[in-house]
Amino acid sequence: MEDCQTINSVDESLILTGPGRGLVLLDFIYLEINLKIKVDGKPQGEQISKGLLGIDGRVQPRDEKVKVESQTLKSWYSNVMVSYATILNAVECTLEIEVLEGHFCGEIKAGIEGVEGEIVIHSSKEDGVVTRGHKRYMKLRRHVMTICLERMLAIKFVMKGCRRCVRATPNASVGATPNATSERTETFTPQRRSEEKAKISCGAGKFQMKVVWSLMDIFGPNKY
Repeated sequence: MEDCQTINSVDESLILTGPGRGLVLLDFIYLEINLKIKVDGKPQGEQISKGLLGIDGRVQPRDEKVKVESQTLKSWYSNVMVSYATILNAVECTLEIEVLEGHFCGEIKAGIEGVEGEIVIHSSKEDGVVTRGHKRYMKLRRHVMTICLERMLAIKFVMKGCRRCVRATPNASVGATPNATSERTETFTPQRRSEEKAKISCGAGKFQMKVVWSLMDIFGPNKY
């Protein structure tokens, strides 16, 4: 794996991401799970999980209250837990964070107004940045989220200070604590089709958050 994760104990979990697009739930959806271990860099290794999980769209709630549900697939050497929620009047947002200046130490989380729990989309310790041409972008664990039109999307920057951040921040006070934690949250209003950008200064860096909205339309663009 290029984006590898290190598991140090039996209590830790391997973080999986996907699907890469929002799913329109009309009837019945099967999620196929097929996990293998690479051995010496080769793609074919030992099978650790394989199977199907089903989500029955006929019995999913159709009310405004969003409830996160989960299912677990037990097979071979692992238990895979899949969490999901049914959202009405859904739009899809594609996320991108460009590093304009400096760096970021901490985690970035995405959440939906009124829905418990947040998703970590970036960890500076594990994910880092990638370079495209002359620009740098944060590596995101999840680029796509599905959200209903009536709720706000919240992107929370949880900054965990380090000695590098303290040295790089001009206004840092003498004796500043490297382990200090602070938060900053940016909210975005869902749209049927649009693009939204926000420049964010936090910690020892400046960043540009880009959100692209698109309607999850099963009937095609001519219906709207």
